[in-house]
Amino acid sequence: MKRGHYVVIGGVALFVIGIAVTVIWALPIAEQIRRETVFLQREQLDAGESGAVSLDVTDTSKPLSIFVSSTNTTVPLAILVTSPEGKTLLDSNFTENTVMSAAPTVAGAYSLRVTNQGQSTTIIDAIFGRFPGIGENNQVNFETFGGVFEGVGIIIAGVMVIIAGIVVVIVDRKKRTPSL
Repeated sequence: MKRGHYVVIGGVALFVIGIAVTVIWALPIAEQIRRETVFLQREQLDAGESGAVSLDVTDTSKPLSIFVSSTNTTVPLAILVTSPEGKTLLDSNFTENTVMSAAPTVAGAYSLRVTNQGQSTTIIDAIFGRFPGIGENNQVNFETFGGVFEGVGIIIAGVMVIIAGIVVVIVDRKKRTPSL
């Protein structure tokens, strides 16, 4: 085997290691999202209609995040988050896509209700719950995703080494080919 082949094999090894690192770090993040969030996906809301979801909260130390997007950003929407005790934690009106947070007070089932307050139909997507790496005031803590970023970096390095190895193979092949 020529040197270019070794470089390509090294690049493939880096690529595979990068995928493994990314998966190892991403699986716990995905599991936490699955366990601690609920979704309203492609929910059509006619004028005056609401969509609702509930989430069981056991740990009150972390905030609940709410992400809402609408296909028609001119339609006014209202968000209402209530605690298991029936207390209102968040009551907000908006028209643009929005991100908000609410601090849970007691363990139990929290509910999110999104209401179309406009005169026309819209389709919304809403995510309600705890997201890895999201802290107070929806500030992102990138350290949570460090392993994923490292894995992606290793994947990119692997691709670059594979490309370099292919270039070396081609250059070596041209050196061996006698010119006419």
